[in-house]
Amino acid sequence: MRHPAEYYLRALIIRDPSTTDAQLLRELDQKGFLEPQQSYLGFLRQELGATPPPQVFQPFNKLHRPSMQYLRDQQVYEMFFPTSGIEEAQSYLADPDKRMQVEQVIMARLDIRAVATKLNRKHGWFLTEDGISSYRHFFWNLKLLTFDQWGRYLYERSSLYDRYMSLLQADAKLALFHLRLDQTIDSKRMISRAQEIAYFALEEVNQVPGVRADKVKAIGILSKSITDCHNALSTSDMALSGVLKEFERFRVEHHLQSPQTIHQLSPTNNYTGSGVDVEDKEKAH
Repeated sequence: MRHPAEYYLRALIIRDPSTTDAQLLRELDQKGFLEPQQSYLGFLRQELGATPPPQVFQPFNKLHRPSMQYLRDQQVYEMFFPTSGIEEAQSYLADPDKRMQVEQVIMARLDIRAVATKLNRKHGWFLTEDGISSYRHFFWNLKLLTFDQWGRYLYERSSLYDRYMSLLQADAKLALFHLRLDQTIDSKRMISRAQEIAYFALEEVNQVPGVRADKVKAIGILSKSITDCHNALSTSDMALSGVLKEFERFRVEHHLQSPQTIHQLSPTNNYTGSGVDVEDKEKAH
């Protein structure tokens, strides 16, 4: 299985063929990447050995055309002659917030320029298309791993596994929602989609043989969900809007005032008697 930072590793090996596997692994670890499979680095060295550099190799001499052509063929030229995009991409490695956002943009295959503009507006950043494209090529190359391989690679990053794997299959709207960039939705379309999902889930449950209790219960729950969605879709737009606004108010409302203490709630120190002592005193008077 290949590694998302393969072209960065290629550049390191081409720059100094004597670099050991231990040094490469340490470099990956310092930059926050997971280790590749045990045989991967040997495979990568073997692949580079099959297409060796020219006999006279001057990787830092722009005027040496055979060397420059070799760097371009290996797709590592910018690592030897850094552009502003490469420098920006490397800066992401030291900034966890930017790095996570950029990786999610890449995983979702979103339009880089458009999303960079939205991220910059939201966070006050200066992400560029060149920077994200360079990061994608050298450090988070989506094309090098299949869907299953991404699953194996990300499995050890438990905190990000579900999010990243869902982005590989998500449509643009869901991806933008994950990035907290576009959360506007069509209420009726949302309800219609919920009804659609409930219906197909009902069909799937119905395929289970027999009439077990859990099957009957699931059919009941799903049928009610479908009916509720139908009723909601039949509601007038104005009434539906009111319901959703009320839900939004309930969801975001937060009282800043601290709750009363137990002494304020029960000034007579009667915490467990439900006011019995107070009632007795009042009767006595």
